[in-house]
Amino acid sequence: MRSEQVIDRINERSNTDVIAECFSAAANTYHHHNSLQKISAQKLLNEMSPSGVLLDIGCGPGTDFSYFIHLKHVIALDIAQGMLDQVERHFPTYQTICSDAKAIPLAQNSVDTVYSNLALQWCDDIKQSFDSTALALKSGGNYHLAIVAQDSLPELTELGFRANSFRSLPNIASQFDPEVWRIKSAAVETITVYFTSLKALLYSIKGVGASIHTGASPSNSTSSVLSHGIRGRGDWQKQLVKAERMRQEAGLPLTYHIARLHIEKR
Repeated sequence: MRSEQVIDRINERSNTDVIAECFSAAANTYHHHNSLQKISAQKLLNEMSPSGVLLDIGCGPGTDFSYFIHLKHVIALDIAQGMLDQVERHFPTYQTICSDAKAIPLAQNSVDTVYSNLALQWCDDIKQSFDSTALALKSGGNYHLAIVAQDSLPELTELGFRANSFRSLPNIASQFDPEVWRIKSAAVETITVYFTSLKALLYSIKGVGASIHTGASPSNSTSSVLSHGIRGRGDWQKQLVKAERMRQEAGLPLTYHIARLHIEKR
């Protein structure tokens, strides 16, 4: 193996480890900051009628699927063991798997439905994830996916933060092999959440595991939503003034564009 390949693999493992650590560290505080995740989850769940075995990719601390009476078994998969510890505490009947979404360690044709809510925007190769998912999903099985999409978080840019870019809906859809998948529906919805303060707004990102790095390029970490150059109290006060100019009656806005797709395996 060439030395360049060895370095690439080391870098990939390191980046994966960093992402897992960020989300594990947020496991205990996740429920205090997951207003967007709750809104998005409910929209996905309203579109579903799963039965048999369900795989939740990027499960976080777990989703309640108990009201689906024909669902027999839930497999919760996440890269962060800290999140899976929460799943095991709150949903003891779920099977948990600590794994990267790009290499799902399940038997072929063993899953009836796949659900993934606001997790795969952190995956650096979603095509590989979709290909791996296709192996586990039965023919005719449904994949219900929500992912943060292009032009999200414009308020952060307005405040002077450098926010990560996200994939467009056409780019996301293009990663599904048309010989394997049939896209039944695909649309982008704008969701705005509101906060009482700038600190609360920023913690809505950091508190769910999407870390905020100071003074570093966002591209250095897949799990980083934004970076900034706040060097002290003076800089922070300037950010507060900018934020107050954006305030609406409901609070300080933070806007997301959420791509929601329903895909069927052929």
